[in-house]
Amino acid sequence: MPIKFFNLTQIPEAVNWAETGGISVHENFHTRRKLSYHVISASRENLEAFCRKVGLPTDQIKASEFYRFWHTTWTPFPPGPKPKRRRGRPPKRPSIQG
Repeated sequence: MPIKFFNLTQIPEAVNWAETGGISVHENFHTRRKLSYHVISASRENLEAFCRKVGLPTDQIKASEFYRFWHTTWTPFPPGPKPKRRRGRPPKRPSIQG
């Protein structure tokens, strides 16, 4: 199962690689706030094997509407803790008088 990683600017190359049956992994541009990847392949069997290897559920694999490949989203790193929101009014700023 050949796996190749692509950056966000190389999506056309990633699609070409996936259409040959390889596993293509590229940054998912739909989820810029959390780090996730789009995993694609023309071979559903190869994509299912990849999912089992990294612990992804295979039932989330979908067929692409526009291309000849299967795809899923992979979020390998858990999101960091959210910063706590301060309650109440913000502190007053000192006025500058000149």
